[in-house]
Amino acid sequence: MSRLRQMSEDGLANFFNELMANDSMRRALGAAGERFMVNKGRFDRNVETFLDFVNIPSKRDVRELKARLDHLNGQLVNLNMKLDRLLATAGKPASAPRTKTRTSAANN
Repeated sequence: MSRLRQMSEDGLANFFNELMANDSMRRALGAAGERFMVNKGRFDRNVETFLDFVNIPSKRDVRELKARLDHLNGQLVNLNMKLDRLLATAGKPASAPRTKTRTSAANN
């Protein structure tokens, strides 16, 4: 089994080496790759349009929603921390109001 795998790996390597050595084949593969990427972009846009038409969120929609939820979550965490600090300071006993001492009251 490993011998067959080795033969297939060597065969593929030789095939691609010969393919890349041929200038016209290399150009043809490059052009095919460019056409593939253009077609993929069109396909992706068409799928996204279709999903929007049938009211199904696309991956981009889900990513944007996740980013908005992450932002809101961060704001809630900050608000929670501020509220905890506010409650902690409100829970401390207020310092007792100063009363006049007898000596200062006697002087008045």
